[in-house]
Amino acid sequence: MTQSDNLKPQREQPLLAKILILVGFTLVFMTIGSLIAIFLFSSMTGMPFEQVAEFSKHLNEYQNMYDGVMALQTFSTPIPFIAASLFYWYYIEKQTIHTLSFQEAKPLDFVLVALLVIGFMGFDALIIEMNQNMKLPDTWKNVEKAMKDSENATAELTKFLTNFHSISQLIVALVVVAVLAGVSEELLFRGVLQNIVLKATKNPHVAIWFSAFTFSFIHFQFFGFVPRMLLGALFGYLYFWTKSLWIPMFAHIVNNGFTLIMAYLSDMKMVDMDIEDTKSVPLSMALGSLVVTILLLRWFWMNRVSDVDKV
Repeated sequence: MTQSDNLKPQREQPLLAKILILVGFTLVFMTIGSLIAIFLFSSMTGMPFEQVAEFSKHLNEYQNMYDGVMALQTFSTPIPFIAASLFYWYYIEKQTIHTLSFQEAKPLDFVLVALLVIGFMGFDALIIEMNQNMKLPDTWKNVEKAMKDSENATAELTKFLTNFHSISQLIVALVVVAVLAGVSEELLFRGVLQNIVLKATKNPHVAIWFSAFTFSFIHFQFFGFVPRMLLGALFGYLYFWTKSLWIPMFAHIVNNGFTLIMAYLSDMKMVDMDIEDTKSVPLSMALGSLVVTILLLRWFWMNRVSDVDKV
């Protein structure tokens, strides 16, 4: 082999192959993380291993259940997502994490992102209500029932996790559900997946909506699919326009964190509004939310960073 042979660029792998490799890495790390999570959960709560798969049916039967569930959440998804993303980016794309565009964003960007995410919630609540009222054909009734049963179980778990009994539980929830989830999911879906699709298709809209679709799909909640996909697309456009992964990460953290804080304030009887009750949002508020969202999105589009402007 000559020196010139060594200098030949490696042939780019097809997009489908890259996606399958990324999925494979994610499943491997999720399996490892789940094994660690089950061990920790069982040790913390005293629940036998054979019951852990259906732990949501025994939420009030074991000690330290809240902390155990948070440990289960941490090691089964966020940490595996981060590990899979970095492993793929380094060993398949052969790039450093800096190429994911962690460039510094302006303080004003973060302020406007927070206003955008909170402002979007009113309109998103309307979409959530519409999605939840969707009906499948009669031939799919059994499928619809199974999906609703699954989502009801998820809703019960969410209610358990947001029924805070102390400020320390709120802090733990903010770290796990807001910070870790926001960082890990944005790293995987916007940082890695959106970038590899964009590189292959050269079309930012295809990349953004594909990653948003996948982001919503992996939550396996049909009756929340559309609003979660819209939220993923919102994060995707913010990333593409600002060229900083810090922005969608912060947006994701604000979205989850604001919901947790409002749930805590509601539990403490400090506010009357139940933020998780989408039926409590009037149509006028939802439309006002849409106007605010459009105006702030327009600001980010008008001030978007082009590739030549990237540092």
